[in-house]
Amino acid sequence: MTAPVEARRLTKRYGTLTAVDSLDLRVEAGEVYGFLGPNGAGKTTTLRMLLGLIRPTSGAVRLFGRAPGRLDGVGALIEGPGFYPYLSGRDNLRVMARHAGVGPGRVAAVLDQVELTGRAGDRCATYSLGMKQRLGVAAALLKDPRLVVLDEPTNGLDPAGLADMRLLVRRLGAAGCTVLLSSHLMTEVQELCDRVGVIAGGRLVAESTVAELRGEPGLRLVAEPLEDAAERARRLLGERAVQVTDGALRLTVSPERAAEVNAALVGAGIAVSELRADERSLEEAFLALTSGASRA
Repeated sequence: MTAPVEARRLTKRYGTLTAVDSLDLRVEAGEVYGFLGPNGAGKTTTLRMLLGLIRPTSGAVRLFGRAPGRLDGVGALIEGPGFYPYLSGRDNLRVMARHAGVGPGRVAAVLDQVELTGRAGDRCATYSLGMKQRLGVAAALLKDPRLVVLDEPTNGLDPAGLADMRLLVRRLGAAGCTVLLSSHLMTEVQELCDRVGVIAGGRLVAESTVAELRGEPGLRLVAEPLEDAAERARRLLGERAVQVTDGALRLTVSPERAAEVNAALVGAGIAVSELRADERSLEEAFLALTSGASRA
């Protein structure tokens, strides 16, 4: 099956500045793909090239096997949504629907999908930021797309708005829609996405599932004397399974072996003051992947 999104060696230069550098990207049908990176990493530039809004300096893009241009089957919210402030939410969508050649019945359907039917008759000037973001998603859904591209859809939202947007993205994914979601917020990506691509300095530095990026679960151990604890743990678990970090031991081993580790150390006369499951957060993985590129 042709992938909804495929980019090969995608590059964008502005004079001497390389915003995106030889980026390869593939989003499979039906998945929620998180495009993760710090501000200024090249996320929005990449999405604009994918949609044909700007031309790449070099490289190729295919959406459902076609070069970007006519965005059949594609809906997008790039940067912030823009609406006529003195028109209602419903009338703004009606204007867009006419331009897109979409029947008027679709307006009511997408308003219901983003849960704005009750405020659809109010002027956009009275909408909160979260409501405007949801109306932007409604506009992206007007053509009943198979692929939805959302650029930082949770920017500036309060906790209630964040929860609403998460629920909306989950519903899109559950309905079989392919979602390409850019963000710099770890929680959103960790909770919503099937796979993640991490971009830093214009380059794709990692691509994997969230679980694989976070790495294997393990144990955190605080004991005295630490050097003796490390030596005893290495004998039990192997040299590569034991790391000394921040005055503690990080043991790359199943948390189910905690009792075995504790018994071995206590039996050797080592005082164990802390032994708990330790799993690297997506934020820790992200910082490890992007710190070198950010410094460069």
